[in-house]
Amino acid sequence: MRYFFTFFVVTLFFGQNLFSQQKPSWSFGANPYYGGVLRYKEDMPKLQMSNLYGIELYAAKITNGSHRWERLFNYPHVGFAASYFNYGVPRELGSVYTLTSYLDVTTNNNRKNQWRLNIGTGFVYSTRTFEETENPDNKAISSKISYVLRGTIHHEIKLTDQYYFNINLAFRHYSNGKLNMPNNGMNFPIAGIGLRYVPNPQKIKFEKDTTKTIDKKWHVNLFGGTAWREVLTEDTKHKAYSISLYASRQLTRYNTILLGVDGFDYAGESVKKAWAVHNVKNGITESTLDDDGRQVALTIGSELILGKMMVILQGGFYIYKPQDYYESTWYQRYGFKYMVTPNFFPQVTLKAHSRTADMVEFGLGLSI
Repeated sequence: MRYFFTFFVVTLFFGQNLFSQQKPSWSFGANPYYGGVLRYKEDMPKLQMSNLYGIELYAAKITNGSHRWERLFNYPHVGFAASYFNYGVPRELGSVYTLTSYLDVTTNNNRKNQWRLNIGTGFVYSTRTFEETENPDNKAISSKISYVLRGTIHHEIKLTDQYYFNINLAFRHYSNGKLNMPNNGMNFPIAGIGLRYVPNPQKIKFEKDTTKTIDKKWHVNLFGGTAWREVLTEDTKHKAYSISLYASRQLTRYNTILLGVDGFDYAGESVKKAWAVHNVKNGITESTLDDDGRQVALTIGSELILGKMMVILQGGFYIYKPQDYYESTWYQRYGFKYMVTPNFFPQVTLKAHSRTADMVEFGLGLSI
């Protein structure tokens, strides 16, 4: 259900823009890649710059400015991609299949040769995962289905109106958001070349958005969410809850500012287990378990406006956090929300402490 919820929020936006017009201009392409996985922790011996290889197939719509946000962001491409990667370590790491959605943007659509940035997210299916007895060396991936964050910088060269050649430098990050433990995640840089084909090229008159008006009112927003997470390796799932109250105001045509308070409540059983692990690591023999799994923080952030879709980037500073095993005094939140109506939205966010995921939240919110 949680994976469906994420897919629903992301594809609400992409689906609307992919199929909103009667005669969209589509492009299709393929990019083979080569690279290696990054060993960024000493306890992951099987992660090395191995002979990683893969291929990505994609289909994208070339926006024509029918929506205001398309003109604001210089007519980006909106699409879906399916990819396959083999890590080159078959027994421990296996291979992965991904399905992602993305935005592909450039600063100048009129040039024959142009630099483009491709960013997106989606899902990963891994053929090999962590198992304590049969596959203990794979501490990077511990669930069959995970999330992916993708980023690609590519230089595209126009060969004809229908064919485009590109050179790519990309990075992929896979993580399950602490749904299963361990969750060190998979990171790998890749390089490749590719070809994009436009079967029915259209002449688009690129125009800048000249609208000056923005919504200068302050809005009050309330969000409530839940998450599922593991505390220990091969543990059962524990629930966590979150509630946020914040004010928002549009600053520019592109973004809003967020100011408010976050509250988190981790289940008592989850807190006790984490405390027990903390005590063992620090040589504490006396029981100091605490049932208080609550946290309160002040938060500041911004939302990137893409039509009805908002891309969320927040940072929070704890003002109440009795759990010592959370060493960080601050956290980040990344996510998406979709304004189904002017006052109602579903939302998916990832909460993390630096590079360590804490939980993926799924919830609903109101804006007034």
